[in-house]
Amino acid sequence: MKIFNVIKALTTGFLFATSCSALSHAGHGSNAPWEACEAKAINEDCSYTSHDKKATGTCQAMNKVLMCVRNKPLETLIDKATQPASAQKQSVKSLAKL
Repeated sequence: MKIFNVIKALTTGFLFATSCSALSHAGHGSNAPWEACEAKAINEDCSYTSHDKKATGTCQAMNKVLMCVRNKPLETLIDKATQPASAQKQSVKSLAKL
């Protein structure tokens, strides 16, 4: 009887510990991946931002709905904003040079 209780406690502990890992696959926190492909076709390039990251990928069908599936590394948007001006590409000519 005592061995049965030990086995029961170990089994319960194991099941509880392993069930918590399923929460990491609970889903997205925003609708941005789906919204990025609303007016696009399958395999078209797409991108969306979430917090301080930009995700870039292609539109793929998931459960008969298109969503942007990332196929490139996440870009950190804050890093770009805090780079010194000399490190950033200049797309506008200075008025002093005109």
